[in-house]
Amino acid sequence: MMAPHRKSPNHIRELRERVQMLVRERLGGRVICTRCGATFSTYADKCDVDLDVRCPGFNVVDRVQMQAEKEVGLT
Repeated sequence: MMAPHRKSPNHIRELRERVQMLVRERLGGRVICTRCGATFSTYADKCDVDLDVRCPGFNVVDRVQMQAEKEVGLT
C-alpha cells in the first residue's frame, strides 16, 4: 500500500511496493492459471491445489514478480 505521508523514507519498502504495483498492473484481469481459470485477483479463492504443488498460476505470478524485482533494482 502506497503511503506518501511517511516522515522517514524507507527505500526498500518503497521498492517492494513498486514491485507489487507492477505485478498487479501486468497481470490485471487476465487468466493466470489454466488449471482453475483464476485471474490474479481471484487466485486465492479459486486455486485448490495443495501448498506443496506449484500450479501454473503460481509460476506466472512468480515469474512476473521476479522480472519486476529486477526492473526496480531489488535483485
